Amino acid sequence: MLGLLRRAPQPSMPDTSAPADEVVPEARETLPEMRRDRLDTEAVDALEADVLKAISGVTRAIAEAAADVAAVERDLASIRDHAGGLAASGQSASGETLSLASSTEELAATSAEIGRAMDRAGARLADAVQAAQKAGTLIAELASATAEIAGIVDTISAVARQTNLLALNATIEAARAGEAGRGFAVVAGEVKALSVETGNAAEDIRQRIARLRDTANASTAAVTEIVHVVQDVQPVFDTVRQAVGEQDAAIGEVARLANATSATVGQVSERAAEVDRISLEASELAHRADRATKSADELAKALGQRFVTVVRQSEIGDRRLSDRFPVERPATLTVAERSLSTRTVDVSRGGVLLAAAPEAAVAAGSRGKLDLRGVGHVDVRIVAASAMGLHCAFADVTEELRSRIEAFVAEVEAAYRPRILLAQETARRIEALIERALADGTLSREGVFDTDYRPVPGTDPVQYETSYLGAFERLLPAVLEPILATDPKMAFCLATDRNGYIPVHNKAYSQPQRPGDPVWNAANARNKRIFDDRAGITAARSTRPFVIQAYARDMGGGKVIMMQEVDAPIRILGRHWGGLRTAYRL
Repeated sequence: MLGLLRRAPQPSMPDTSAPADEVVPEARETLPEMRRDRLDTEAVDALEADVLKAISGVTRAIAEAAADVAAVERDLASIRDHAGGLAASGQSASGETLSLASSTEELAATSAEIGRAMDRAGARLADAVQAAQKAGTLIAELASATAEIAGIVDTISAVARQTNLLALNATIEAARAGEAGRGFAVVAGEVKALSVETGNAAEDIRQRIARLRDTANASTAAVTEIVHVVQDVQPVFDTVRQAVGEQDAAIGEVARLANATSATVGQVSERAAEVDRISLEASELAHRADRATKSADELAKALGQRFVTVVRQSEIGDRRLSDRFPVERPATLTVAERSLSTRTVDVSRGGVLLAAAPEAAVAAGSRGKLDLRGVGHVDVRIVAASAMGLHCAFADVTEELRSRIEAFVAEVEAAYRPRILLAQETARRIEALIERALADGTLSREGVFDTDYRPVPGTDPVQYETSYLGAFERLLPAVLEPILATDPKMAFCLATDRNGYIPVHNKAYSQPQRPGDPVWNAANARNKRIFDDRAGITAARSTRPFVIQAYARDMGGGKVIMMQEVDAPIRILGRHWGGLRTAYRL
């Protein structure tokens, strides 16, 4: 498998090619030309350093802003927690005060009812006093009547005794009269019996009257006592009635205050809820700011990476003394008496990029020996260590070693030569096609270099339109599709402008987008999109005769495939427009 060129290289990543004093250029330069090139290189280096320094300052400022935003988010979260607790407490207190107000209103109603009951009880007590007094009067009258009855009973008793004596005398006289007085004796006996019964009845009446008199006396005493008790209770009732009235007034005030408190607590609860809402909105804004700062940080870093890539791919900033060719060969690097088994990622006549060796840190500037199959042993200097791997420059190159290196690179280049020629020829055909459209008025020169990318509404990932899009969609497939069909290993063949915008992709990757399915769209609707990752911008901005690169292609949805590209620049009327990208599956 060919080596991987990562999508996010370090901004300060040096070129793997060796400095001019370590590799003899293929074409000798005169001294003035070498001085001019050195001045151009120094100017580019100074510009690159200044821009990267400015970008570094921006990223530090963004980091500080992000820290401040994070602190604000934490404070807002704390405020929101407290406001939420306050709102909950306010709601609870509001409910409790409403319950208190309701209870006090019920208590006030009960107190008023007690007052009314006390009034009724007082009235009943007054009635009771009057009734008791009337009963006393009646009992006194009853006592007087019983005294009169007793007198009558005594008269009856006296009459009964007299009648009994008369009956006794009559009986005696009848006995003296003999047979003639027998009937009178019977009558006298009956009268005597009647007088005895009358006396007994009178005695019984007398006893009953005595008991009635005693009861009347006792009742009179009891009624008198009741009258006194009721009269004593009446002031207590008056006091209770007054207290109930005062309590009723107090309860009414408590109810009023409870209602007022409930309203106030309700307002506090509403304000707390408003604070919570505002803090939530502020938190959301802070979160957006945090995302914006992170996005700005990523954009700043990407700008640095893109700037380095763009500068290195320009004619004035290109530091390569020779082309690089991705190739994977086993290699052994010995540094400080440590041997590391690794592999090549790409190779040029000036140096080699080795796959990273995480198990062993190798410092930039170190010297080592590389055993590379097809070349043999060669001294190298570690120019840099990055996420891509170890950037090594060949050192102490002898004529014999140079011959072996050039033979090895020529062998690798020969394997790529058919694909390089195909990319270059296709680029020339596209140039001719577009220039004919310019000549016949189908396109304008200003339009073909249009970079006003207008987003297509409702697309995800976002697609863009330009003024030349329609013409390119009609013209380019006739060139691109036949080229794609020539090699089953070819993944795509397309043209990209200088900013990585792909107006026309191959038919298989130009499907209409599916609403709400960004994963499928990312893999199948790749036309009219901007791909300004390292591979895309390298192909778009390179002005070298060709560029070969290998990388992992993100197809969306977590699907990644290894690709190898051979790219060639596209110039329209002598002006660099972009590049022709041909990619092959590994």
